[in-house]
Amino acid sequence: MARHGIRSKSNETGISLPEVLVSLLIFATVSVTFVSALGTNYKVLLMADQRTTAESLAKAQLEAINNATYDTIAPYEYNKITGIPAGYFINSNGADANHIRVTLVDPVTGGVSATDLGVQKVTCNITCQWASPTTVISVESYKR
Repeated sequence: MARHGIRSKSNETGISLPEVLVSLLIFATVSVTFVSALGTNYKVLLMADQRTTAESLAKAQLEAINNATYDTIAPYEYNKITGIPAGYFINSNGADANHIRVTLVDPVTGGVSATDLGVQKVTCNITCQWASPTTVISVESYKR
């Protein structure tokens, strides 16, 4: 009976240890590069998300102030919006936790005014406790 199937030759060789080590080195290099790229992409997406959230908060706050009745009584403050996501804060000119303080502006010179001449400068700094630096965006607008 003849054997069919596996034939053995004495001159066959397998993969040598140096070839295996070079293959592992190439695989490890490609893997580290891939994982590093994933980490960088994650950081970029996180920063983009923080920036988008901050821009949305700033726009909503400025819109709320623009829609509010003009404040003619010192210390010239407007209410902050509600529903601010955890970790985000709206800061403005040393106002308390619930208000945005505005600066009076001279409409002719554009400088700060001691009296109300009908123009208020609104500054909103949106911060995120997970961002570095923590101030994500700073927006200025004027209310008449």
